[in-house]
Amino acid sequence: MGRKVRAAELLDNSSGFYIAIPKSADADLIERIIKNSVTGISDSDVRLISGRIDKIYCGLNRRKNHVDIQAAIDASVPVRMIPRILSVRNGWDRRAYVAGSSNQYDVYSYDSLEMAFPSAEICCIGRGMPFMLEKFDAISRLPSDDSTALHEIPGSLFDYLEGAADEIRFYALTPQSFLTILTGTQLNLNLVEVRGSFAQDPKFQSQYILNLNFAFKNETMLKAGRAILMLAFGLTNSQGIEERGNELAIKGIKLDKNQLYKLLAL
Repeated sequence: MGRKVRAAELLDNSSGFYIAIPKSADADLIERIIKNSVTGISDSDVRLISGRIDKIYCGLNRRKNHVDIQAAIDASVPVRMIPRILSVRNGWDRRAYVAGSSNQYDVYSYDSLEMAFPSAEICCIGRGMPFMLEKFDAISRLPSDDSTALHEIPGSLFDYLEGAADEIRFYALTPQSFLTILTGTQLNLNLVEVRGSFAQDPKFQSQYILNLNFAFKNETMLKAGRAILMLAFGLTNSQGIEERGNELAIKGIKLDKNQLYKLLAL
């Protein structure tokens, strides 16, 4: 028996935005992602599949009219049900992909969307399907005790995403477009990156509590950016705001869930 593949290992390093969504953080969001990914799927099948998902890892690139998504999902996949759900009747085509080891994987496609289930524990969706299947094949053939780091994304980002438990964690390498979607305002803050987390507000199920960490190009840019961000998010100095070098942390922002759904094109 070969090495167990960790879903986040299958993401490439070509996305501008990464996000990890544990089921425990927002089960409704998991159902939305499934329903928007699988054409013709019934509500009962959505609930069945979402109940078997533990965590979704996504890399996204926002284009002019759409969002390119690459997703690797930790799950207990009902493999025998997949051909029925992703059927020709529902508009799906199936082809075989042969990886480097000569192992064969079924790839399901609908228009430009592709899905594959290389094992009963992992589902792959979207951009870069050959990369994900080749990566899965290579890792799964390693000895079970092999600990070689084979993920493409930086180690700090990999650990950050894998560490998401009861919160949604994200990392934006193209922070300008991310902030535009969240605030509705075009902001130019000379940012290097933005990372943070969403957690459900215990008082309002339609709302998240958002924590953000901004990395600016330098401390001078941070001073100017702080005032703009406070205005954009409607914050006051009494809220949780911390500065360290060129980084600014803001905690406890209340945000309507639809803002995150919009970011994910759901």
